[in-house]
Amino acid sequence: MQLTASNQNLGPINSAQLVGVFKAIAPRSFEKTFDGVATAQINTAMKICIDGLTHDQVNFGLSQVRDNGFCPDPAMFRKWCLGITGFGTEQQRLQDSFKGKHAALANIIKWAGDNNHSITNAEKESYDRCYEMFTNIKWAKNTDRAMYLAYEAFKDNYADVIQEFSTTGVNQAIWVKPEAIEDKQLSDLFRPIPKSMLPEQSSEEKAWIETRTKELQGKGLSFPKALLQAGSEYQRLGGGV
Repeated sequence: MQLTASNQNLGPINSAQLVGVFKAIAPRSFEKTFDGVATAQINTAMKICIDGLTHDQVNFGLSQVRDNGFCPDPAMFRKWCLGITGFGTEQQRLQDSFKGKHAALANIIKWAGDNNHSITNAEKESYDRCYEMFTNIKWAKNTDRAMYLAYEAFKDNYADVIQEFSTTGVNQAIWVKPEAIEDKQLSDLFRPIPKSMLPEQSSEEKAWIETRTKELQGKGLSFPKALLQAGSEYQRLGGGV
């Protein structure tokens, strides 16, 4: 893809090719910025955001991607193309310095089994926000579901935490455990109970929760939140043990 002054008037810019250039310049940052977003949606967003820009302007925006070393979202990229390079740049660079949510989750799981394993301040804060969900894994009727919900909640929290840290200028750092807190091994909280020891869900309970989950999703809740709320409602109605 040649975005130079010589092809200034050769027609519209191919948004799909532009997205490919983004990924080639800063692949690690690209994965963070667009994690979970379908390629077709990224291409569409890029097409909307570069509408009306010249090849020279897009060239300038790409040079900013190269020089800054991270991949902005399409709306921010448009600002860069237009020469608005200071807006949000430092905040986004700081946010990009944090590890991805999947790596953060893997690190927390390792720490759960070995408290001597190092974790970051953002990982610890994200874990603290859904601590109860992790501790409930051991006692859940369906361990796999409880584990899935806890892990999804952690990843959602992590995205919020790194955005908050970036806004307030907090850098990623190794979490240091306060001396006043009693040293506890958390491995037992994460060790799944053999399924043979867990009471099985009845077909009636499964059907009720599945139906209610779909209803809540229809109201805008994400699947993990809808499933968790449906299970709680079932318990309040007298279901389960």
